[in-house]
Amino acid sequence: GYDTFGGGVYYTPDSIPATISVSYDTADPEGIRDRANLFIGVDYEIGVGTLSAGYSSTDVDGGDALDETGFELSYSYPLNDYVTITPGFFSVEDNGPGDDDTGVVVETAFSF
Repeated sequence: GYDTFGGGVYYTPDSIPATISVSYDTADPEGIRDRANLFIGVDYEIGVGTLSAGYSSTDVDGGDALDETGFELSYSYPLNDYVTITPGFFSVEDNGPGDDDTGVVVETAFSF
């Protein structure tokens, strides 16, 4: 068995060109430690593109050793009418014996 629960909301105020997102989810796998995740993100229109920032915190039952925290930052901009480029940076800190992850990514989206 595997029980999960999750939900999220987002808000786009009229006064600023931004969207604020919050989500929370839990996982209760049989025979494995329960976990809960909180994500907070902001998308903000700057110039022709969108700057996005996010923070995530994962709490694993049984102590702090398996918990993770992370953040991401990216900027999505249209190269032309058909191609959007999104360079980004992310980092995930593992509180336990695992390695921290840090990286750079470039996503290219095509639409025709």
